[in-house]
Amino acid sequence: VYLNAGIMPNPQLNIKALFSGLFSRKVIHMFSTAEGLLTQEDQITADGLQEVFETNVFGHFILIQELAPLLCHSDSPSQLIWTSSRNARKSNFCLEDIQHSRGQEPYSSSKYAVDLLSVAVNRNFNSRGLYSSVVCPGTMVTNMTCGILPPFVWTLLMPIIWLLRFFANAFTLTPYNGTEALVWLFHQKPESLNPLTKYLSATTGFGSNYVMTQ
Repeated sequence: VYLNAGIMPNPQLNIKALFSGLFSRKVIHMFSTAEGLLTQEDQITADGLQEVFETNVFGHFILIQELAPLLCHSDSPSQLIWTSSRNARKSNFCLEDIQHSRGQEPYSSSKYAVDLLSVAVNRNFNSRGLYSSVVCPGTMVTNMTCGILPPFVWTLLMPIIWLLRFFANAFTLTPYNGTEALVWLFHQKPESLNPLTKYLSATTGFGSNYVMTQ
């Protein structure tokens, strides 16, 4: 089962963090993970939950609970594959504010929560034949990311981003490249995978796709 629903509402680029990072040793890391670069404007849903948390985390949690009787068979293992992110940061997550209602990076917080949920699923359900893994598809140009910058800025940046792939393999750029780790996991025996590992889609500067671990 692929758990891929996700939103990043009204992403805003932190210009101060961008220029600060450009002249630091963490510039490649910054562009690979968008750490500190993006803030979002979250809102409350009709269910009374933060929108990002409900979409990226809670909805999947409910789905797993409902499907558990079908997925838990020790003689025929099942696998959950969550779409996480390199942007998942422990510093943006707090158990006392699990929905990140008091912060400005709900997307990062929600993806870290996904990582924790995957570990919890493995601890509680592996003995019943249900396994869980998390994946990062890399940095792709999609409807979610296109809203971060105006279209003409993306056009100007693309040659630079292509060059960055020689130094940072996180720039998969297309959904096709981004699915590398998701498809690879589909072909693995779930019981043979490390429950604490995040699997990363990666693309070389020459466009070859492969899978990394974190």
